[in-house]
Amino acid sequence: MKKGIVVVGHGSRATINEANDMVFEITQQVKEKAGHDLVETAIMNRMAKLQGLEEAVDKLIDKGAECITVAPMFFANGAHIQSDIPEMVRLIQAKYPGVVISIAGHIGADPRIADILLDRVNEVS
Repeated sequence: MKKGIVVVGHGSRATINEANDMVFEITQQVKEKAGHDLVETAIMNRMAKLQGLEEAVDKLIDKGAECITVAPMFFANGAHIQSDIPEMVRLIQAKYPGVVISIAGHIGADPRIADILLDRVNEVS
């Protein structure tokens, strides 16, 4: 079974585009670590006018994905995690009943984040 991954970030409508670029950069890192090309980026902020969740899933299915995991790149269990993403997945799942679409847990208060923060502190100390 061909498995696909959608990395979902909030993104931004800011003209600097740094928030959007970071999501694409992390998606590329996930793609490299996963060892396959069935990895797409989705941006929740529709004002950014970038690929959203449905478009990302469409692309993966066009490439042959039969099972897709949506991986939210969010720290907090906010509205996107609690309602927006699950509702979108429900609608997309209805469009593709033969494809299994699941949602991975959000990042949350993972202890590895504290390690990264301490690394950054130690870089300047």
